[in-house]
Amino acid sequence: MGVEHAAAYLNGQFNGVKGWCGPHLWDVIQPLHEYQQAAGVKGPIAEIGVFHGKFFIGLALTKKGEGIHTAFDVFDMQRFNLDGAGKGDLQTFQNNLKEAGFGEEAIDIRKVDSMALTRHEIEHIREERGQFSMFSVDGCHMTEHTVNDFRIAMELTQPGGIIYVDDYLNADWPGVQEGLARLYLNDCPQFVPVAYASNKLFTCHISFAADVFKHLRDNVKESFPRCQVKTVRRFGYECLNVRPDLSGPFVRESLDFDAVS
Repeated sequence: MGVEHAAAYLNGQFNGVKGWCGPHLWDVIQPLHEYQQAAGVKGPIAEIGVFHGKFFIGLALTKKGEGIHTAFDVFDMQRFNLDGAGKGDLQTFQNNLKEAGFGEEAIDIRKVDSMALTRHEIEHIREERGQFSMFSVDGCHMTEHTVNDFRIAMELTQPGGIIYVDDYLNADWPGVQEGLARLYLNDCPQFVPVAYASNKLFTCHISFAADVFKHLRDNVKESFPRCQVKTVRRFGYECLNVRPDLSGPFVRESLDFDAVS
């Protein structure tokens, strides 16, 4: 089961990989993965803005064996890192992947400015990889980049998939919230908010939103009873705000992976 590989990573290598996410994200990711498994939603993961791979590796391990995962980053092409939000390093990323057990054939690494991805390139990725089951948007945090990258994610993520948007409420990166506000107020994106936790907004396809929201509402509190969970409306959609219990486990206790970093 993929989440077992992820749990081993969260309890070990995760702590030594530079990045800005916490293991308690899996309070929400684990139930989402289980929902997808029950619904027959399978596929690799992708991320725009991998930095050293802290979050990417956790997602890839959660979906281990479900295809070739794809990483987009400018890496040393820092002229495209317009907001200076973390300088990625290709060699460090590759070393971290190797330590996590991924061979070169398991990860498609694309050194690219996501703003420059063409329609042909996006269609080629979809033809090569199929549609992703989980997609993380964590590239440049400017408004224009957030809009662009979220649109790319929607095109490449299957209807039963999940799109994560990092730094949604981070006061240091207001362009992320502004970008999504522009999308939802001026357009009707197919992927809509279903949860917010640990600095990330979780979105899913509108056709699945009611089922995914109910699954999270029923399972997060049951599995992690000391989490603070509240239902709010975000852009008109029911959205679960989750504040993890940082002193507790970050994957379900029944799996016996309840160490705390």
